[in-house]
Amino acid sequence: MKGITHIILTMATMLVVLAPLTPSLFTLESIPAVIILLLGAFFGSLAPDIDKGKEAAIYHSEIPGGRGKKFPLTPIFGYALYYFCYKPLQFVFRIIFVTKIYAINGHRELPHSPIGILLISILVTIYLWLICFALSFVPYLSPLYNNSLIYVFGSAFLLGCFLHLLEDTYDNSGIHYFYPFCFSRLRGKIKGDGTDPRPKIFAVVLLIAAFVLGALFISGLIPAIWAYPTTLMVPIVLWVIFLKASGVPARKEVRE
Repeated sequence: MKGITHIILTMATMLVVLAPLTPSLFTLESIPAVIILLLGAFFGSLAPDIDKGKEAAIYHSEIPGGRGKKFPLTPIFGYALYYFCYKPLQFVFRIIFVTKIYAINGHRELPHSPIGILLISILVTIYLWLICFALSFVPYLSPLYNNSLIYVFGSAFLLGCFLHLLEDTYDNSGIHYFYPFCFSRLRGKIKGDGTDPRPKIFAVVLLIAAFVLGALFISGLIPAIWAYPTTLMVPIVLWVIFLKASGVPARKEVRE
């Protein structure tokens, strides 16, 4: 799956998640949390591809599909993720499971598994906490100590990683959801080369859903008490539909 596809689908899903909360988002207290939330999801949408090689979008400042626009934090974050999260975890998994941790065809191994993204997200959150703790001793930066935004970023990063796995599930390569204990992949029937129109249709559906939900909650047609249940249920229902429309589960195969 192309990097731009991951970014678009993940960010569109985040808009659906945030849409029911729209009336309370545009305050001075909420705006920093929203920015951090979207930033964490953005990095998470690309993070699992750190096992893909240096051509992965997370190692480059140029935004995929951004017509030459660059975001310098992306490669900084990408290489930090590779050397301080992925490689240490890979080393530990290699000791425990030996060569069993490697998929036969490579790619989509540790960072493309639920256990992998969970451990990587925990490490990212710990590193951020340590950095903020160190910076909190600098004058005027004391609010960084144990700041709640650290956990907002970590949670959004994990959600972005999980959405990446869902997005890779509906293509014909699939995901090892029980890695490293089982190497059967759950897969769909969409080619990951960008030629299939279905991912674009999914993105449009997500954006329409976000707009409609935002309008309904701003107008008060849906009571505020339904905001959090809607935030949870609507993205889940839409992604179940998307996975079904992608042919998941396609024919199961042996370890690859």
